[in-house]
Amino acid sequence: MVNFLIPQVLVGAMQMPGTIEQHREWGERAFERLKKDALPPSPENYALFFCYFAQRIPDLNMSIDELTKQFGVVTQEQCNHLYTAHLGVEAEKHWLEHANTALEAEMRKILELLGVANQGTDRFGKTLDSFAGQLNKVPALDSLKTIVDRVTQETRVITEQNTRLQTQLSQSTQQMSELRYNLDKVRQESLIDPLTEVGNRKFFQNGIERLIAEAMEAMMPLSLLMIDIDHFKQFNDTHGHLVGDQVLKLVGKTLLESIKGRDMVARYGGEEFAVLLPQTPLDVGTLVGDQLRNLVGTKQITRRSTGESLGVITMSIGVAEYRSGESALQLIERADRNLYKAKQEGRNRVVAWEGE
Repeated sequence: MVNFLIPQVLVGAMQMPGTIEQHREWGERAFERLKKDALPPSPENYALFFCYFAQRIPDLNMSIDELTKQFGVVTQEQCNHLYTAHLGVEAEKHWLEHANTALEAEMRKILELLGVANQGTDRFGKTLDSFAGQLNKVPALDSLKTIVDRVTQETRVITEQNTRLQTQLSQSTQQMSELRYNLDKVRQESLIDPLTEVGNRKFFQNGIERLIAEAMEAMMPLSLLMIDIDHFKQFNDTHGHLVGDQVLKLVGKTLLESIKGRDMVARYGGEEFAVLLPQTPLDVGTLVGDQLRNLVGTKQITRRSTGESLGVITMSIGVAEYRSGESALQLIERADRNLYKAKQEGRNRVVAWEGE
């Protein structure tokens, strides 16, 4: 049996149900399918076939089955299209639109209920007006009893109607609360990298734009760290993608546990991470980068199946401080150049060169 951890997979706002053994089985079958189709076990490909064997997205299963029937295997290009359509940003957009439609439906239901209540109240008011008018010309006790019985009946009707309205409104309120919770959850999870559980590229892009705006307004410093795991491809090829994923998870967890306050960490792509340090000048950012590098360097990588030690991780880091008036892309490019310089100078170091 293959030993590996199944990553958290976001499928809209759904929680993937099933026992631990079922999750393990789906994961193993997904891994075997990737090998069969000669596909790299990237997080996206893995998530795609994990969902396929879990059978929670009928359209996805139908598409994969049709492609397999036609071509025998699913290509990487086809996987990319499938991921975008069923698990990517467009799928998230579709789910958000669905949630919005459901919220609108609940609001319309509430308005209809209020309309019914208003009609009932209006009818009750007219009955009371009629009762008041008839009291002025009551000829006998029997007639008065008839009028009182009628008003009693109308009171009972409006009371029952209001009780039903209260129950229905309570149910609609609960349904809207659940929809809002799911909507907030899918928005939050859409910003998380499912493998490392740190922010993803979208999270980073949103964060850097917001922090640059804040830095400009408050005239405060902002530093960016671009981090790359040294020799990751070689490590991945030597020890396998599952161990490579273990390394990425360890680095992501270490970075996330080491940042403070409003600092932000994200997986920028592949083996590259980014850390945003608001209210932090270049010299302090450089110091933080060196602390992170040293901290990750103390972590031992072991093969889980055997306990064999595979060595330690080193990182190269480029640091740049935001310059007034520059774009997010310009800041990223300067930090990236320093990262490249750190690799050129021998790796496992921090470079904060301020030249062009």
